[in-house]
Amino acid sequence: MRKILTAVLCGTMSLSLVACGSSSQTSATTQSAETTTAATEAKGETLTGSAEGFGGQITATLTVEDGKITACTLEGADETPEIGGKALEELEKQIVAANGYEIDGVSGATITAKGVKNAVAAALGEEIEAEETKAPETTAAPELVEIDGGLQIGQAYAAAHGTKCFAQAVAVVQDDVIVAAYIDEFQFMPSDAGVTGVPNSDTDFAQGYADGVVLGSKRVNAKYYSDMMAEHAKATVTIDGNFDAIESFVVGKTIDEVAKVAEGDGAVDAVSGATLADTAGYLKAIVDAAKAAKSTQAVEFSGNSEDLELKVAYTAAHGTKCYTSAAVLTDGENIILSYIDDFQFISSDADVEGVPNSDAEFAEGYKEGGVLCSKRVNTTYYSKNMAEKGGSTVAIDANFDAIQNHVNGMSIADVTALAGEESPVDAISGATLVDTAGYLNAILEAAK
Repeated sequence: MRKILTAVLCGTMSLSLVACGSSSQTSATTQSAETTTAATEAKGETLTGSAEGFGGQITATLTVEDGKITACTLEGADETPEIGGKALEELEKQIVAANGYEIDGVSGATITAKGVKNAVAAALGEEIEAEETKAPETTAAPELVEIDGGLQIGQAYAAAHGTKCFAQAVAVVQDDVIVAAYIDEFQFMPSDAGVTGVPNSDTDFAQGYADGVVLGSKRVNAKYYSDMMAEHAKATVTIDGNFDAIESFVVGKTIDEVAKVAEGDGAVDAVSGATLADTAGYLKAIVDAAKAAKSTQAVEFSGNSEDLELKVAYTAAHGTKCYTSAAVLTDGENIILSYIDDFQFISSDADVEGVPNSDAEFAEGYKEGGVLCSKRVNTTYYSKNMAEKGGSTVAIDANFDAIQNHVNGMSIADVTALAGEESPVDAISGATLVDTAGYLNAILEAAK
């Protein structure tokens, strides 16, 4: 965890890196260089070559007449439909117009474009020389935000990057200005890969997993995931380095300013130190979190954002069937703001809303009959169960809010003392959860 606005985020960006890495080397050709060179001189010949793209193999099929490419068909079944898939159509036109692989590419789909270039080169029996990598670029220091007024915190969940994971974004705002932000993403990973699963992945929570996988935070498993990015897409910036760069970029900007960048075509180019093709998706998630913050309790603060630190911890605050996410904004000694939520597998037959991408590839990590859910998002369903099974009269989100609102503005020392009391729930107006101490300790873990 790092201090907002004081840490200088460093990373390298390859000349062509936009998704989770840079270009891949040509993987295969269907004809020898001699054969294909001769074919280019013949009329009406069809040439085919393949290379690695962003999601997998891209195949280029060229029609060559009198040494000129008259038609190009690109196939990449594993490219992301919304980015790489759309880019292929435009790249087909560029290949024909350029009569070769010297094309401009498509913004936001650099890895796909590099794969296309290599596939076309392979079809022509040529090889593209590896491009030189840019020198490391230093992420610009976040803007200093002077604060004199109320701060608010919000959280949002999004399908920011493809269909295999879901993102969690936290934002702190003063009026319409973003003061701090935090991004993490969760994906099912092989259980034999040495990764660290979310809390309770070795207990009842794991009963919701499909065989052979475990749910992991990309930040917690940054080395594992970044190594995968480097191996499969030649990434030179780690996943947490990318997240840090995006977080720094939004600080000091208004919600509308960030939204405009997210809606444009060059989001990744605007964020120094970020190389992810889906940078816009993460920016949109932060915007959603910032908008959500506007409806939460405000806490007065006077100073500047340099003194603030936004941190997140994952714990087992409530039994073994769920895991807790606790976000905390501190000024070193005090908890300024906090935000808690629980995630639990619920029957897919129930009237619940799963985390983003629960209707896509992410759901392949679920054991049949279950779906991963946020308790806040499904407060009506979960609170009804609490009432029926435990006689609860306070909704789950109201309980979370009561705990948060009670500790907001308290010193870390005082919250520590409260959590150590025999029955801390009695001291918190509006809270009824027997595991209130567990949620207090989750907040403290993030704060410390």
